[in-house]
Amino acid sequence: MNVELKNGERIDDLQYNGLKIIQNPDFFRFGCDAVELANFVSGGAKDRAVDLGSGSGIISLLLAGKKNIPVTAVEIQSDVAEMSERSVRLNDLQDKIRVINAPMQNIGKYLPAGSQSIVVCNPPYRKAESGAKKRGDYEAVSRYEVAVTLSEVADCAAYLLKNGGKFYLINQTERLAETLYECKKRGIEPKILQILTPTEDKTPHLFMLAAIKGGKEGITVNKERAVRTYC
Repeated sequence: MNVELKNGERIDDLQYNGLKIIQNPDFFRFGCDAVELANFVSGGAKDRAVDLGSGSGIISLLLAGKKNIPVTAVEIQSDVAEMSERSVRLNDLQDKIRVINAPMQNIGKYLPAGSQSIVVCNPPYRKAESGAKKRGDYEAVSRYEVAVTLSEVADCAAYLLKNGGKFYLINQTERLAETLYECKKRGIEPKILQILTPTEDKTPHLFMLAAIKGGKEGITVNKERAVRTYC
């Protein structure tokens, strides 16, 4: 399907089954971490997923386009949400992806509690006071906790997930303890931990976590590996 591109936008090939995405260099563009997280998610057509802070829609596109998972993408920035809606149409995935332009803290206005089997989030990695200067721009919202905190992300996941539902997220390793605490505090039990390094010879910088609402205690730690750059 042909869609209109706005000034500065481009179409990038996701190198899988014809999937494409619209990106704008003026916005925060997706990286390997988003692709890693999408590939970390397990599920299928019977699931119902929410992508919190969906940005350009990369994770939603990969979940729907590669794994046939129906997704609700929630993005606070109106320009970014509108661009991701055009990416959905570009890929003819309107029947699989719904985009909501709203703060994730207001998700209760759009979806009922306990209605989802999957929640996924690539959250802002850095706290607001750790260096965000242009707090109103696209990059600040994506990188720093100026619009949402890790605690609020966990609140949203706890609200959305049904019992047995899975929460997937990625973050910097320095926030691992905090993330485990926020999940367990809400009865979302950490189950799978994947540590990532920039390259084989570098120290870890990211982790991915899969947690289950109402799950039993006990976590599997996968073998540490380098980030993969492919979709």
